[in-house]
Amino acid sequence: MIDTHAHVHSRAFDKDRPEVLRRIWESGGRFLVEVNISAADWPRVRDLAAADPRIFVTIGIHPHEAEREGIGDLDRLFSGIGSETKIRAIGETGLDYYRNYAPHDAQRDLFRRHVAKAREIGLPLVIHARAAHEDVLMILEEEGRREVRGVLHCYSGDEASARRAFDLGFLLGFGGAVTYGPARVTGLIRFAGLERILLETDCPYLTPAPRRNDRNEPANIPVIAGAIAGILGLTVGEVERATDANAIRLFGLPA
Repeated sequence: MIDTHAHVHSRAFDKDRPEVLRRIWESGGRFLVEVNISAADWPRVRDLAAADPRIFVTIGIHPHEAEREGIGDLDRLFSGIGSETKIRAIGETGLDYYRNYAPHDAQRDLFRRHVAKAREIGLPLVIHARAAHEDVLMILEEEGRREVRGVLHCYSGDEASARRAFDLGFLLGFGGAVTYGPARVTGLIRFAGLERILLETDCPYLTPAPRRNDRNEPANIPVIAGAIAGILGLTVGEVERATDANAIRLFGLPA
C-alpha cells in the first residue's frame, strides 16, 4: 500500500522514527510520500527521502505558514527543485479559512505561486482545503488553466466541489476520518469511486478509530484501506490495487 500523505519528519517522531518506518514496510507499505509544509522543514524532508528509496517527497509551504514564510521563502525553496530527484509534487499548499492562522490574502497569493510553479514544471499539486473549497477551485481554474493535476488531501468538501475537482483532473485523499463513521464521508467515497481516491494517513494527525487520541503513523494505512473496502463492498486487496495504481500515475512512482 502507498501512504500518499505523511509527515514523518515531524518532531512527533523524533524519538522513534526508525521504528515508525520499519512498521510501515512490515505492514505492507510499498511507498511513502513525505509532505513538506515549510521552508524550515525542507532539509528534514529531503534527508528522510535520501535515506530510503521507497520515500518520495513534495515541496511547498502550508497555508498556515503564509504569514511567517512568504513568497520570497517559497521562491528560494523552489530554486533547488531541479537538483532533487525525489520530488514528485508541489505542496502542501492551499487555503485554510477554518483555523485562520494566516491572512486570507497572504494564503491566496502563496497558493497562486504554488499553482503557477506546478503548471510551469509539470508536477501535480498536493492541496490542503478547509472551509475554502470555493476559492481553492477558483484559483485552480484561473491559475492552473486545466494544465495541472493533483489531489485534495483529507477531503472535507461536498459532492459539488468534488465534481469540479474531478473535472480539473484532481483526485481526493481520504485518511483516518473514514473510520469515524460520518455519513457524509461514506457518501463521498461512494460518489468518487476507487478510480478517484488516494489513501493517506496525514500522520501524526487523524489517527483512525478506535485509537483517535494516539499519534498516527503510516503503518495505519491498512486500517484506512479496510474502512474504504467496507464502504464500497470490496476486498482490501481491490482497494489496495486501485489506489496504488492511482498514486503511481499521479506521482510518477516506480511501477
